[in-house]
Amino acid sequence: MSKLLKKKIADEFKQRYGDMRDCVLLKFEGLDVQTANHLRAHLRKLGVKLNVVPNRLTSFIFKEMNFQVADDLFSGPTAIAWGGGEATTVPKILTEWIRATKTKAVAIKGGFLGRKPMNARQVRELADIPPRPVLLSMVLGSAIAPMTLLLYAATAHQSGFVGLLDALIEKKEKEGQQAVA
Repeated sequence: MSKLLKKKIADEFKQRYGDMRDCVLLKFEGLDVQTANHLRAHLRKLGVKLNVVPNRLTSFIFKEMNFQVADDLFSGPTAIAWGGGEATTVPKILTEWIRATKTKAVAIKGGFLGRKPMNARQVRELADIPPRPVLLSMVLGSAIAPMTLLLYAATAHQSGFVGLLDALIEKKEKEGQQAVA
């Protein structure tokens, strides 16, 4: 391959991956066309892009883009999946798809989070993190819990006092009815 052609391809890859900070690298080997098309269509619906890439060139380009590239991530047939918004989106989608299809032809090799490398286990752990709205509600619930307990403690004495007044009123009413009868 000529240097001019390599430079042209490298420029195209830099443009394609220019704003990417997070991605998942997949082992993409022995996959039949029907399953590959199913995976691509599934990812496309969810806003995730998938490219099968040449390892040496992609590793070189990622290093130029300040990714901390671990050489073992770019060995064997490799595909890159990225997009989908949040950093947990792509790992979650791919993990669920691999579990659902039970295919051995696609496996998570690793990935990048904030341009730092992750191994396959770390990518699967990232997939287990709840979605952003759930995390926000958990944080909000944790922040509100002490205030709720304080409010309950403050109103418990008032409701107890009201209960005592009600009991006293009922007692006086019964005594008043007995005195009249």
